[in-house]
Amino acid sequence: MAKKIRASAPAKVILFGEHFVVYGKRALAAAINRRLTVEVSSREKEGYHVKIENIPTFGMAMDLEDKKAYPYKDYGGAAKAIAYVRESIGLLEERYGIGKEGVEIEIKSEIPLSAGLGSSAATCVATIAALKAFFGVRSDLDGIRADAHRVELAVQGAASPVDTAISTYGGYVLVEEGNVRRLHLAELTLIVGCVGCIPLSMDTKKASEIGLKTKKIVEEVRRRKDTFPDVYNHIFDAADEITGQAIEAIEHCELAKLGALIRINQGLLDAIGVVPGRLSELVKTSQEVGALGAKVTGAGGLDDMGSIGSVLVLPGKSEAKIKVALELAGALVMDVKTGGAGLKIEADHR
Repeated sequence: MAKKIRASAPAKVILFGEHFVVYGKRALAAAINRRLTVEVSSREKEGYHVKIENIPTFGMAMDLEDKKAYPYKDYGGAAKAIAYVRESIGLLEERYGIGKEGVEIEIKSEIPLSAGLGSSAATCVATIAALKAFFGVRSDLDGIRADAHRVELAVQGAASPVDTAISTYGGYVLVEEGNVRRLHLAELTLIVGCVGCIPLSMDTKKASEIGLKTKKIVEEVRRRKDTFPDVYNHIFDAADEITGQAIEAIEHCELAKLGALIRINQGLLDAIGVVPGRLSELVKTSQEVGALGAKVTGAGGLDDMGSIGSVLVLPGKSEAKIKVALELAGALVMDVKTGGAGLKIEADHR
């Protein structure tokens, strides 16, 4: 058995179809060049010890089975903040019988938390892959993806397969009626603007609530759809058509058409209530200084949750102006490239 297993998974952007994919519509997602790494190694004491170096509320270390070993006063709230790690471990114990020895789990991330960039999916995929490899559980990429999706469903209550698919496979994926298909499309240069990322100073209770925001947002969309089913069905059909046309635009390098479709998709997301005021302002700011298109990416947000989330911008020739404008608006700005590598697993036998 290897002494140490390291697994890393990429962040993602959903180009088209977020929320709509939960109801069987098409969604297109792409891996981007930011990653989360999970390192698993042995320790003398039985059970799981989790160390998270740079994801707030953190600098965190805890024994999952021993509340007394945890240094924060709000153990319950902080435990929710690592719900995806805990659920991943539980699933693997139940399905594969892992957990007969002491395990150290260390997580490092380049992905902003609760920003719509797939931090939870990357955590699930990398944690499951690393633990399976550490305990000698044979698994292909499809099996890792399926287990990671089960974890997201368990934590969130409803979750599309998009995030876990892209964290596993990388590149581009199209999800249609629950089926995942990998696509080979041209690389895109994009700008991502994040607002409301969890600060290091935030208390554990508040951070854990924000960290699980996707579940609340998905529930709100479902509630509104149940109230206005006929209206929402038309919106969802339009979103599905946009995704199909967007794939063709990327295939033919039609950036102006792609930008227009991004703008339309933003309007549909606004219509179903997942575009809070702060993110809407970032979209408008980007377009005012020349973006070909801009939209919320990922779950979006709710105004009563503080407008945490990200916008995705197709910059065209106005990249420098857009970055300055977003920074002046208070966003964390990142240059990203689409189509990066998927899950990577390394074993250290030293």
